[in-house]
Amino acid sequence: MNDEKNTAVDFDNPEALEAELAAAEAAPEEKKAKAKKPAKPRVIKVKFVADRDIAAGEEIEFDYEIPKGTSTRGAVAGIPLEDMTNDQLKIEYRNANSVYYKSKKANKNPDTIEKATVRLNNVKAEMEKRGIQPTSRQTKDVDAQTIANLIMAGKVSAEDIQAFLNQAAQ
Repeated sequence: MNDEKNTAVDFDNPEALEAELAAAEAAPEEKKAKAKKPAKPRVIKVKFVADRDIAAGEEIEFDYEIPKGTSTRGAVAGIPLEDMTNDQLKIEYRNANSVYYKSKKANKNPDTIEKATVRLNNVKAEMEKRGIQPTSRQTKDVDAQTIANLIMAGKVSAEDIQAFLNQAAQ
């Protein structure tokens, strides 16, 4: 086999080195980049069962294509605030609050903090418009007035409170 590719190069001969370098530069690259296929659009299949207006019990099915450029992470990604359910809005509030807290804590640039603030305020405004209270993990201070209001509302009876006090005393 006297292939040029399989023969050794004489490093002592400058003409052989030049010929090998010229051959390496002139050779077309064998690796070709694969052409990327266009991305398939993300489609969510939605099934809705009407409880009124349309014939009750009638099912409506439609496909919702998620627009390009929207984030695909998370349960509420790509859904406008107005179209979110109450549960999704609560999730978005929790996410927006987390992003706001982390951006303030990390002392990121002012643009990031401002975007997080705007996002959080938009979610709060939508929640207020729907009458949803933001969830908080803090405990409420219970005082005598709060207990009296619970008794007057009929949610707790004075006998129940006395039974708990007797049980705690034992």
